[in-house]
Amino acid sequence: MWQTLTRIALVGLMSFSTILPAWAESTVARAQFSTDVIDREPIDNIGPVVKVEYGGIQRVYFFTDLRGMSGSQVIHRWKLDGEEQADVSFDIGGDRWRVWSSKRLLPGFDGKWSVDIVQDGAVMETHSFDYVDDY
Repeated sequence: MWQTLTRIALVGLMSFSTILPAWAESTVARAQFSTDVIDREPIDNIGPVVKVEYGGIQRVYFFTDLRGMSGSQVIHRWKLDGEEQADVSFDIGGDRWRVWSSKRLLPGFDGKWSVDIVQDGAVMETHSFDYVDDY
């Protein structure tokens, strides 16, 4: 009986050790562009195309829900047509951390906008949208 209990305990520990690395892995649970973030949540998903609005400034937010990155630094690297425009850095203080940055877009800033999610110097993901001037 003692051997049976020992085997069960070992199998349980081995199963837990195979699950643990997947749970503790750094991941981007969600990432999206939005017109605003309220109460730490994006209010909408603007999709892959944003049209230039004349007579005002458009602000686009990039929201990320990060998991397993406590103690590291994450950067939202904003680019226009591949050229870096801004880096916004965040110190991650917990296993689930929601952060966002924004960019003011004016007429004349049309093109392919992208944001790299960079953790400790390595690009984890890239998300993009087209800022289109129909005039």
